[in-house]
Amino acid sequence: MAAIALSEVPEQYGSDSVGAMYVAKVVLNDPSDMYTRRGLDQTPLEAATWSKQASAPYPPAMLLSFAGLYAVGEATGVGFYGMMVGVVALFLGLSLVYCWRTRWYVFPLLYGNFFYFGHRFFAVQDGSYLIMLTAVMVALVAARRAPALAHVCIAIAIVLKLSPLYYATNVGRMSRSSAAWFVATLVAGLLLPLLVWDGYFSIYTYQQEYKGSLAQTIGGLLIAGSFALTLWYVERRLAFDWEDRIGWGVVPLALYFGFALNSARHLLIVLLVPDKGGLRSLALALGMLVPTVFPHWVRFNSSLAITAGLLALTLAYYLDVIGWDRVRADLRQATGVPS
Repeated sequence: MAAIALSEVPEQYGSDSVGAMYVAKVVLNDPSDMYTRRGLDQTPLEAATWSKQASAPYPPAMLLSFAGLYAVGEATGVGFYGMMVGVVALFLGLSLVYCWRTRWYVFPLLYGNFFYFGHRFFAVQDGSYLIMLTAVMVALVAARRAPALAHVCIAIAIVLKLSPLYYATNVGRMSRSSAAWFVATLVAGLLLPLLVWDGYFSIYTYQQEYKGSLAQTIGGLLIAGSFALTLWYVERRLAFDWEDRIGWGVVPLALYFGFALNSARHLLIVLLVPDKGGLRSLALALGMLVPTVFPHWVRFNSSLAITAGLLALTLAYYLDVIGWDRVRADLRQATGVPS
């Protein structure tokens, strides 16, 4: 069921928060009912906003996070919405600290279109993205001095919401203990729930069944797969550090979700993870600029294709830094084509 218009939602709630609060109450009422959702009826507002299945179709770690935020919000009187505003403040604070340590101008570059992100944060309240991105920001801040902590935080971010899954390609570069914790976290957060909760697997088919098409899914796979392979090569040839790997690690799957579901927000929001080199953040700023400046001629969702193209150009620049002769030689060696 599609979300109702924002004007129909009470001022204190974002439309995503309505679904998240319903699921939080389901979990607090009966954790075993997390995905079947038979034990707790929706309020009229919740039913008008999202169907039961469409309400927060996320992994258990995210739904447990919603339940925790809801319980604390009710106990303190600030409510779920107030708790989510606190998550926004924490995410922005961590981002500001990181940008201040690296390149301060990346922060205003990221939020040049604050009207859009203000709407996503405070009106719609993209709670699942905000919680996941906060875990990513903790990892980014910790990466330089405590990479082991950063790996655990990214694993937690993955089991909250799958967007940073590409980062798992780095497991071979981690220490043995970090790799063990990383893999154990993914198994516990993404695979064991198959044995615990009825209906859990439905969250991996819901989006395509209700929002996507086969052609969009195939297109998203081709775009994201090509990007991921190129990124994998660039990371290794240019010896990206852990901060680079964390920031770029959210991009491939975000490209897939963006094109498979034809929704720019899946890419734009994750690009709020700042790039200390500036290029990835510049792609976000420029990708949103054209539809913002020319709204009558360019649909805002076009920022998906524009931003993706700019990210591809960024990778092309990195390939140029590596050297095209070196790239061609590596490609011939990988494919077995003689020189």
